[in-house]
Amino acid sequence: MSTDRLDPQAGGYTGEKHRKDSDHSDVSRTEVENSRLTQDTAIDEGQRKRLEASARLENPLAGYSPDQLARRGEDFCKQHGITDEDDVRAFRLGAMISGNMNKYDTVEGLTDREREVLDREITHKWSNPTMLYAVIIICSLCAAVQGMDETVVNGAQIFYKVQFGIGDENSQRDSWLVGLVNAAPYICSALIGCWLTEPLNKRFGRRGTVFLSCVVSAAACFWQAFTNTWWHMFIARFALGFGIGPKSATTPILAAECSPPKLRGALVMQWQMWTAFGILLGYVADLAFYEVPDHGIDGLNWRLMMGSALIPAVIVVALVWFTPESPRWYLTKDRHDEAYKSILQLRYEKVQAARDLFYMDALLQVEKEAMQVQQSKFKELFTIRRNRNAAIASEIVISSSTVISARRPH
Repeated sequence: MSTDRLDPQAGGYTGEKHRKDSDHSDVSRTEVENSRLTQDTAIDEGQRKRLEASARLENPLAGYSPDQLARRGEDFCKQHGITDEDDVRAFRLGAMISGNMNKYDTVEGLTDREREVLDREITHKWSNPTMLYAVIIICSLCAAVQGMDETVVNGAQIFYKVQFGIGDENSQRDSWLVGLVNAAPYICSALIGCWLTEPLNKRFGRRGTVFLSCVVSAAACFWQAFTNTWWHMFIARFALGFGIGPKSATTPILAAECSPPKLRGALVMQWQMWTAFGILLGYVADLAFYEVPDHGIDGLNWRLMMGSALIPAVIVVALVWFTPESPRWYLTKDRHDEAYKSILQLRYEKVQAARDLFYMDALLQVEKEAMQVQQSKFKELFTIRRNRNAAIASEIVISSSTVISARRPH
């Protein structure tokens, strides 16, 4: 390992070899981008500002010297009332590391334990506090709720469509009504549910939105089990969409905002994997209750199928408040002390927590500045070619997946 070190008092690197590397790396993307933009006279002023903002979003701390970062870390503590000496030290060192996370080993002042933990982020990236994995488990259970909500109806409809008088295979009306009842949650989610995601998150946070959406999902599953007409089932399943929309949009965000950068992709991907597991559970529930006799209750088997999907939802409702809120959400509400307490539960050492929180806050500030110069996000979806291509590809994949799912033999 190199003996070059970064001195937090002097704010510089020691060692000739490292000084050359550092001088070279100080040419930030932002500086290169600004130089290119200055030479390109064909770009209008509005687009120039948007491109400059986009370049800063790549790394909001690029171009700052080590001593500048150290001072910014201390200023962060003063601004947000963080006065504990150990915490101030953590933010001073964490800010210096966040400027170039690959050169943490050059920072002077880290303890042996802190160096070991920072090393293990690379050599043992799956070694993380239990609370981080508790958050991911909650998110995975939310995905299982989603999967069960999608598939328990496949077995139940074999029975309830006959009981509701819409089971005539030769009747076009009955076929449309069965399809309408089955599609009700997705109609609600597309038209109303997904649009509730932003206001719910702003008001209740990530945990609160997950909690409310799972309460709605559990209640709707329970409701479906007690319906006796097709239109009553339609209303109950339509209500289920109010849970599906916000939950499916919020849960991956919660996982991403709590995860360390090197694991973020793998942990967020758990949503897809556990949704598939929930789909499996839905079919298992259908098979488990298929042969259940009525015992004096008409359609007891399909009622148990529909109601079984509330089990993972109830588990999430019971456990979600034992996990920390997203630290990034706290930052958006200017509740920095709570954000720090939250991220401390998700990292081993204060230096790690301070580094990630400081970087999050810097990125949020740059995002706010970028929003002032950027055009409508919806407009950019079509006017920027890479966004347009990504949107088209995504729509093709999602539409194809939906059509394939709709054509599954029941």
